[in-house]
Amino acid sequence: MARRVYFREIYLYIVCIIAIIIFIVGIITVYTGAINYVKPTTYMTKSSIMPMYSADQYQDLSKKEIDQLAEDELNASLQSEKDIAFKDLLRGILLAVIAIPLFAFHWKKAQAMWRTDLETKDTD
Repeated sequence: MARRVYFREIYLYIVCIIAIIIFIVGIITVYTGAINYVKPTTYMTKSSIMPMYSADQYQDLSKKEIDQLAEDELNASLQSEKDIAFKDLLRGILLAVIAIPLFAFHWKKAQAMWRTDLETKDTD
């Protein structure tokens, strides 16, 4: 006679699969967050910023002051990218940390149901 499968057992295994997916997404997020934190990517360059400072409102500033403004804006952009990457890093760690006990709890419950069903089948 075939072993009987309960809806609760299917639910527990589905949650285990979801926990594994959450863990994988968390690890990938940690990886990309770490890479982006170490080497932040910005599409802003000094040459793309400089035309903005050629407007009439910046005519009274010297070339050195304009270069400093552009440099400050570029550094702010890089810092913003690093902040976003750090948040991604923390988000990925949190996903991985949540997924581990979620998987362990549901896997133990599913395995206990499996063993209980086999034991009751053997006694019949």
